[in-house]
Amino acid sequence: MEIKELIKLAKKNEDIKKYNNDILLKVLTKNEYYAFLFLNLNHGKALSKFLKSNISYIQALINNPEYNTFQIPKKKGGFREIQAPDTKLKNIQKNLNFFLQSYYLLIKPHCVHGFFSNLRNYSYSNNIVSNALFIKVKKYVLNIDFKDFFTNISARMLLKMFMSELFQFPENLATGLTLLTTFKGFLPTGAPTSPILSNFICMQMDIELEKFCALNNINYTRYADDLTFSMNEKFNDEMLDIISIINRNGFFINEKKLRILSKFRKQVVTGIVVNEKVNVDRKYIKKVRAMLHDLKVNGLEAAAKNHFKCLENPSEKLTNRFLFRLSGYIDFIGNVRSKNDFLYIKYKNELTHFHNEKLLSDLL
Repeated sequence: MEIKELIKLAKKNEDIKKYNNDILLKVLTKNEYYAFLFLNLNHGKALSKFLKSNISYIQALINNPEYNTFQIPKKKGGFREIQAPDTKLKNIQKNLNFFLQSYYLLIKPHCVHGFFSNLRNYSYSNNIVSNALFIKVKKYVLNIDFKDFFTNISARMLLKMFMSELFQFPENLATGLTLLTTFKGFLPTGAPTSPILSNFICMQMDIELEKFCALNNINYTRYADDLTFSMNEKFNDEMLDIISIINRNGFFINEKKLRILSKFRKQVVTGIVVNEKVNVDRKYIKKVRAMLHDLKVNGLEAAAKNHFKCLENPSEKLTNRFLFRLSGYIDFIGNVRSKNDFLYIKYKNELTHFHNEKLLSDLL
């Protein structure tokens, strides 16, 4: 079904009970069905009913949203602040996220390769690998990174979006949704809804960039706040036009991370080398090998202490984070180079061997 027809059907202002779910599922795909249920909302009370909560419960979350604010270390130094919702609010946001994902998958621009999920298993589908595959075999690559991505997406921008042609929600409902998904006037970094809402906010920019790039024979992909443009001619006025489109849509470029790479140099996009064959950067592999060696030779506490540059012995929470991070790094190698890759299997076996020894030691 065409999106305009789906929105028109959902906006008939009829009670959802008038529709037979079995009939709807025969004419709509699952994504269309869930999007229809969400778009059918027409007032604040309907929202509380939709979220299977009473109005006073939702109102309390809107009036007093509780977030736990903490910092985590960045890979290249410094700290990133995380605003994580409490359990009650997080559960509501998870519910909203499911329906927002359903709708976004119906209207997603082709250039987007991150922050949306495969609803069959609720895991993120397109990823940095598909992003890299799309832009390889070009002579020149332009990387652009946004500055303070989530915190620059304001509550005002979300309110405007919920009331736009995309959703057509009345002001009271749009306000409620905005307050349920923002913190201190911006998108919180730890909320389940923030990634997909950022995709909706970027949609107009993505459409404009896709049109511009199609006219200028440029490949464009976006993974979260990482934008990649690739072409066979040198970037000249095109770069200025691209930046102009980005700024016009309310986003700011991190000038420190703006890069133009030629085919004669290693082209790295979202951590993946894209020259000729998609591969993992050697520095990344060297880092994983060093972490495994430190773990094997010096033990878990010392390895975690060295990795996080702790002055004191790390806590159990930090050592667990080290193992979780190392496991993620190894899985990344497998995702890029394949699960049958010799290096991936070798590193995976080494980490599994450590886990088995640790388990045996704990039992004794």
